[in-house]
Amino acid sequence: MTNAMLDVTKEIKIDHDNVRDLFDRFKAATDLKQKVILANTLVREMAIHGDAEEASVYNDYSVLGLGDTAAHNKEEHEEIKRLVLDAGKTSVDKPEYGTVIERAVTTFLTHAKEEEDEQHPIMRARLSPENSDKLARTFLKARKVVPTRSQASSLAQKAAGAAEAVTGREFADLRFAHPEI
Repeated sequence: MTNAMLDVTKEIKIDHDNVRDLFDRFKAATDLKQKVILANTLVREMAIHGDAEEASVYNDYSVLGLGDTAAHNKEEHEEIKRLVLDAGKTSVDKPEYGTVIERAVTTFLTHAKEEEDEQHPIMRARLSPENSDKLARTFLKARKVVPTRSQASSLAQKAAGAAEAVTGREFADLRFAHPEI
């Protein structure tokens, strides 16, 4: 458990970096079983990250003068969730399997780059170290408790269910880790 001050933008970027790394490994994999394990992990990590961000970080965007950006991000998350849901339910034996995974990840990574290049500098400038730490901890806690069971009532819950749908499957190790809080 860490008592060190955390930077919310660094914690968010850990997730982005894990998706980048997993996708690189997915593209390089030649063994079908390894590709499936990496795809399972990509689907899980994208679903958890998006829901955790919405449940924590985006709630503070209006205070940072980023209210319109939060709305834009949530719209992008809806598209990512739809793609993650498609990826999570596409069978590995379908010819479009790799394309569906690639579309979800590419959309996620485009959104991640936008956050890192445009929004994170504003967050670092406007958040005190204490508030960044508090928001980072809220984000990390949200990662642990976001819904993982599909509830047919909303697209967001269905996408979160994609993480649940891969429970019991094998997952790849993540290269980058968040601190224990």
